[in-house]
Amino acid sequence: LWTFPATRIIRPALSRRVRVHGGFAVNGSDSEHVVATEHLTKIYQNRQIALNDVSLTIEQGCVLGLLGPNGAGKTTFLRLVLGLHRPTAGRVKVFGRPMNPNAATLRRRIGYIPTNPQFPGGMTPINYLDYMGRLFGLPLNVRKPRLAALIRAVDLLSHAGTDIGQFSAGMTARLAVAASLINQPDLLIWDEPTHGLDIEARRSMLELIKTLAHEKTLIICSHNLSDVDEVCNHAAVLSQGQLIFQGSLQDLKGRIRKNHYELDLEGDQKSISKCVQQIKSFNDVKQVILRQRRMEIMLNEETLNTGVLGKVFNVLNENKVALVSVRSVGQQTEQAYPVSYTHLRAHETKANLVCRLLLE
Repeated sequence: LWTFPATRIIRPALSRRVRVHGGFAVNGSDSEHVVATEHLTKIYQNRQIALNDVSLTIEQGCVLGLLGPNGAGKTTFLRLVLGLHRPTAGRVKVFGRPMNPNAATLRRRIGYIPTNPQFPGGMTPINYLDYMGRLFGLPLNVRKPRLAALIRAVDLLSHAGTDIGQFSAGMTARLAVAASLINQPDLLIWDEPTHGLDIEARRSMLELIKTLAHEKTLIICSHNLSDVDEVCNHAAVLSQGQLIFQGSLQDLKGRIRKNHYELDLEGDQKSISKCVQQIKSFNDVKQVILRQRRMEIMLNEETLNTGVLGKVFNVLNENKVALVSVRSVGQQTEQAYPVSYTHLRAHETKANLVCRLLLE
């Protein structure tokens, strides 16, 4: 796992807070919000409605999981918050000031990781982070020690002089983390930070997010509820460009079907496959999916989980397969929100809509 010296290279968070309801600010001025959107709408070329009337405020210290299926409007929302696109209607304020493509001073306070980050070939981590530091206007005596600390923190010290073009997906993800922190931002916006990572790299990324959460405000965009469940304390759900849920993660989890577990395993692949076949034969097991050394187990809705999980652990033990971790997870949002918003009854309330999208 990456060991991240947060106290050394991350500025302490500001102490001022605002009173919140469910993690979202409900009073105070815009200047007290890290992000505030009002009726935010984005229509591309008068053909595609990517975002429709989204109003959301995020307070300092919040770790927000931005959820939704592919095409829900998550990335569009992030681009508007970053000022990379102009809204068709509505407005975005970041740190109490209007965000737009010319608001470079605001972007200097944000660290961003896009989905599948890409870096120029022919550069090393040292070259690239130095270049980024110069773009942010950091003097040499500041950026050199900082980039060295970041390279060490994300465990790239032995590859500090290696061509980035030769990096694996996990190494690229670590460099993206370092690049997003070079300016010591107050707000981190990470779009699918665990996408494409193996089990070990994913675990390291989630642990890093937990560490940063003590000092930063984060927006983590994902379609994977298990990641959001582990690191976030609040959630916002987009569906077809509309905000259909915002509130505490606990409230969201209460609406998701239970009895779905994810096990990370260690052992011989043949032994793990043998375990899968045995577990599939259990009467109370609805489905078992194996992805390399990660096993997903879905039990019947009314099953008492303790007895079945005990039998699962016995099978693993008999086949000499070690259990690295076990998590109770929600559904992927592609499964959790299968109902088209436009097909719902016109008189349906937003609360009922959320329940239908999450439970059907």
